[in-house]
Amino acid sequence: MANTSRINGFSIADNHGGNSGKVNLYYVASAADEILRGDIVKIGSTTTADGIMTADLCGASDVPLGVVVGVLHNKFEALGKMTTGSTTLDLPNAAQIAASGAGFVLVCDDPDVILEAETSNGTAAITDIGLNVSHANGARTASTISSPATVDMGTEATTNTLNFQLIGFGKRIDNEPGGASARVRVRFNVHQFRTGTGSTGI
Repeated sequence: MANTSRINGFSIADNHGGNSGKVNLYYVASAADEILRGDIVKIGSTTTADGIMTADLCGASDVPLGVVVGVLHNKFEALGKMTTGSTTLDLPNAAQIAASGAGFVLVCDDPDVILEAETSNGTAAITDIGLNVSHANGARTASTISSPATVDMGTEATTNTLNFQLIGFGKRIDNEPGGASARVRVRFNVHQFRTGTGSTGI
C-alpha cells in the first residue's frame, strides 16, 4: 500500500529515558524563517531580560536544540504576562512566528526524545536503520500553517556529525517501510546538551 504524504514536521514518539515531556520556554528574537510547531530549532546566542534563552530555526548543518511543540500567543510575555492591545486567533498568524518576527515557543529540548517525521528526497529501507541523516526545513511562507520539515534521506550516511540517527519506522498500519513518504523514527545524534560529536552510523 502506498503511503499518503502528510508532512507536518517532527512529533514526539517516545523517549529512551522514559520522560518525553521535558518542555522549556524559549524566545525567538528574529526568526530566520517562519517557525511552526514541529520545526527543529537551535539555541540562540542571547537571553531575554528575564533570562530566557533564545532559539531560531535549525539548519541541516546546525546543532539542534529540540522540536517546537507549541507557538505561544503573540501577546504573551515572559513570566506569564500578556501585553495589551488588539489580538487575533486567525490562521496563519496564530500558528507561526513570522520570518524576521519575534515570539515565544515551547521546545522539547530533551536530548533523549524519539521523534517521528515523514521522509523526503528518497526512501528509507529497513537496511537504512542505524544510519545517520539530517533534516530539511522545507519551503514555508507567511501562509504556512503546519511545519514542512522532513527527514532528508538524501543525506543518509555513517557521518557522525549528522543531526539524527534512524532507529525505525512509525508503527502504524498505514505506514509502509521502504515506500515514498514513509514516516520514520529518529533520535538526536548531535544535540546542544550533549558534548562532542555523535555516533558513527552503522
